[in-house]
Amino acid sequence: MSSHPYFSETIDRRTHDALYDWARASYGASDDWNTLYLNGLALGRLNPFWRERIKQDWQEGLSEISDDLCLQTDNWLAMGDSLQHLAHEWKSLGLLHGWRDEKFDVCGDAGKVLFALERAAFRPFGLMSQAVHLNGLVQTDGGWHFWIGRRSPHKAIDPNKLDNLVGGGIASGETPFEAVCRESEEEAGLMPPALDTLRPAARIHSLRPVSRGIHNEILHIFDIVLPETVRPENQDGEVAGFELMNVSQLVETMLSQTMMHDAQLVTLEALKRYGALDRQHPLSLWLDSLCR
Repeated sequence: MSSHPYFSETIDRRTHDALYDWARASYGASDDWNTLYLNGLALGRLNPFWRERIKQDWQEGLSEISDDLCLQTDNWLAMGDSLQHLAHEWKSLGLLHGWRDEKFDVCGDAGKVLFALERAAFRPFGLMSQAVHLNGLVQTDGGWHFWIGRRSPHKAIDPNKLDNLVGGGIASGETPFEAVCRESEEEAGLMPPALDTLRPAARIHSLRPVSRGIHNEILHIFDIVLPETVRPENQDGEVAGFELMNVSQLVETMLSQTMMHDAQLVTLEALKRYGALDRQHPLSLWLDSLCR
């Protein structure tokens, strides 16, 4: 038995094609999106609804380049305050849902933090957020399996959907490693020394339309190899349970579209790295194009 995950057989061509069709239908920019410039930096993407809403409600400097919007304030602190105020207004009007009272960092070039903003406001403005996802792998007599979580039926977004072992947003001031360790404890009850084999594996860009605007997120992917004796146990009430799945079960789950979009994307990326996908198929090449 190998201590390094690897799948010696690739999934069949028809499944590759079906998953590639799903990927193309689910991800990528739309022709009617426009760029949002903040103090001269292209930081967001806007669908037509939120573009017009910003034009109507923004109280500071505003200009247009073609159909792109340019918002201007005296400095980044003022920009953060103005966007936060606008988001509060939208919340009070019933336009902005899912308010969490949690902030994410808005970053510029080279990852420099410019300001922090309520996480629910990222999708209307199409700002780039960051999240962590953890693939939990276990080797049994039947080969390698993934731990897959099922979201609580009480979750506001995607209740009962299947998810990675761990996943969550990176809070303001938090590093990816700090976030994945925090989420591992909260969602799966995993703490040192169970996290000793945790390692960064990939970083990919998720871009897709969603009901609240545009999901524009960097996914920091981590892998962990767990012994059979370690079983994840949810601590925060956000996960209904966990189950082990082999590649065949994962493929069936993905084709039935019962998995969350980014969890499925992260799982596909892992299957590619570990040999279950044909590296020359358009699906694998598309996954390669998302790497950051």
